[in-house]
Amino acid sequence: MRRHQTPKPMRRCIACRKSVPQDELIRFTVNDGVIRADDSVRADGRGFYLCRDTGCIESAVKRKAFNRVCKRNVGEEEIRTVIEQALNNN
Repeated sequence: MRRHQTPKPMRRCIACRKSVPQDELIRFTVNDGVIRADDSVRADGRGFYLCRDTGCIESAVKRKAFNRVCKRNVGEEEIRTVIEQALNNN
């Protein structure tokens, strides 16, 4: 029997910047300039996380958090499309 449980991995939301257990966030990756939702948590590329909360999603769009993380200008329509696909897959 284990004496202690290993803690859940914590990740930081790009919008609210709070550390949250990894399984409560949506993971995205940027690979060759293409942003994708990563359900497998194993995709190649730069990974970043976003809370599922509507407030965090709107804040990420408003504050251009995707631009900062992706290091390029990302259109609002592209961001909303990727987020919508991620929410529909879960």
